[in-house]
Amino acid sequence: MDKIYRHPRLGDVVLRQRWTTSRISLSVKPSGEVRLSYPRLVATTKALRFLDEKAEWVLQMRERVAERAMQGADYSAEQIEALRKRAKATLPAMVERLARRHGFSYGRVTIRATRSKWGCCTSQNNISLSLFLVTLPEHLQEFVVLHELCHTVHHNHSAAFHELLDRVTGGREKELNRQLKGIAKNLRFRRGEMGDVDAVMTLVADAQNWFRSQGIDQWQDGYPTRSIIENDISRGCNYVVEYDGVVVATFAVAFDGEPTYATIERGEWPNENDYAVVHRIMVSDTMRRKGVAREILSFVERLCEERGVRDIRIDTHRDNRAMLAMLKKCGYSRCGRITLQSGAKREALHKGLLF
Repeated sequence: MDKIYRHPRLGDVVLRQRWTTSRISLSVKPSGEVRLSYPRLVATTKALRFLDEKAEWVLQMRERVAERAMQGADYSAEQIEALRKRAKATLPAMVERLARRHGFSYGRVTIRATRSKWGCCTSQNNISLSLFLVTLPEHLQEFVVLHELCHTVHHNHSAAFHELLDRVTGGREKELNRQLKGIAKNLRFRRGEMGDVDAVMTLVADAQNWFRSQGIDQWQDGYPTRSIIENDISRGCNYVVEYDGVVVATFAVAFDGEPTYATIERGEWPNENDYAVVHRIMVSDTMRRKGVAREILSFVERLCEERGVRDIRIDTHRDNRAMLAMLKKCGYSRCGRITLQSGAKREALHKGLLF
């Protein structure tokens, strides 16, 4: 069974110990996920030493993989080039200005087309910033830059790091971090309209490509089709999420039941109450890992409260570990396994609400 190891520089790393593995190896997925594979007879401590030795390589590969994976779903090639020019013209100067103000020393500044994170700082104190950083308000751009400058002193997220970041931001670290992660305040939820179908189908393609890149056999058969999305809209159960006027996410929520949930294997639903069912959550590549999916689930809970519905059910592919982990953090529990009309199996989860 895979395990998660929290590395001080790399964050969560998936540990995969297998009889079929002949040597220690590292891989970096398009999502930024790091996997450390090693033989069953090799001690985990030895594999972790290998990980420490290759940490710098992993950081570099994350940058390259993220840049190669960028498809520009929400930006044209011309728009991305314009953002790049703007970033190169403003961000290095911002780094220099803030470094002088607070007494930091750093190496060089590079601008990359990364979308999985706003910036990073290497062990040589070289700072890399995402060109998409310039789409944020200036005070949040400065917060990201200060975050990376603090890493020139503390190459981790220790208490000392957070104390330093809080000091150079005037005691506003938590507030600014909430703003940065809570792009939620700038998200607009509304029911989908037929004019949104093309934008939603772009999200479908993004999701299918992401699943394929992760080796997850989900939505690889053409699902969900355009007609399914149009039917969701006609039924009034499709919602889209806009950020700065651009559709960046979509999902469906219904309150009239789900036929495939009538039979559940390897477990049971906790009750037979009325429930909301959430389907087809999709987030654009540029907004992935920014808390949008969590905001979607919070929005669904508000819809449930308005209707007096205290139960939510959802299903996902067993290999979609990112989704399963997020659902667990949001209070969902596994109940068993359901079978779709296609015959495919899905993990079934439930959350009970208190209001």
